[in-house]
Amino acid sequence: MTIDQELLRGLDWDRGVRMALVEGLEVTGPDSHERSRQFLQEPPDIQSRREDLSKRLERLRVAKRELQNLF
Repeated sequence: MTIDQELLRGLDWDRGVRMALVEGLEVTGPDSHERSRQFLQEPPDIQSRREDLSKRLERLRVAKRELQNLF
């Protein structure tokens, strides 16, 4: 409860958090939808790595099934 009170409720929404979100990140105004989409977009190198790992995982699952079918 102390953490909640001091860290979360203790924030000055109008001056601190709100300013950071609205003015600092520019999440309102022209092109705000596109800017927000870019903030949430996965970087291409991370996306490529995730896809590669997913393919490897699927190959391992197929190999495991094949080995289980042998015994």
